[in-house]
Amino acid sequence: MAHWMISFPVPWPRWLARHRIMQARQDMARSEGFHFAIIAEDLPGRPMVGACSAAFIGDPSRPPELAYWIAPDYQRQGRAKQALTILLAFLFQRDDHLRAIEAAVIEGNEPSTQLLLSLGFRYHEDERASAPLSWNRPRDEQVLLHRHRLWRTDWLSGEWAHIDIEPSL
Repeated sequence: MAHWMISFPVPWPRWLARHRIMQARQDMARSEGFHFAIIAEDLPGRPMVGACSAAFIGDPSRPPELAYWIAPDYQRQGRAKQALTILLAFLFQRDDHLRAIEAAVIEGNEPSTQLLLSLGFRYHEDERASAPLSWNRPRDEQVLLHRHRLWRTDWLSGEWAHIDIEPSL
């Protein structure tokens, strides 16, 4: 899983985890980002099995961007799709002027691409970015990102648009 993540060193040092949690709380307080744990409610102890977030909320220069991950033992069980469906419904319901949401996938991560397509995202463009920190490669090494967008009109015409998100948040 860490192989596909752009900006997360593995393992995370404790100071960085604390800093990231503080930053996430500040983003949420300013309504500039939303960050949620993905919990396996069907398992004993309700473990955290992943996370999803939306960043760049309210940035006039770009649409909000989704990020997500699921721990390897819990992948391909529908957990990411369920969590992202709730997050997308939340984002589109809270802002009537939100036209699109974006997500980037590192070239080669076909399961993530298929997840986005199943939610109604469409390919938008390619972009080069620095290699993920977890790859331990030189800072100037680049990877290809495939950017996908979900347009409000596509969301509203899909089966997901009419879910009740209140009990889940």
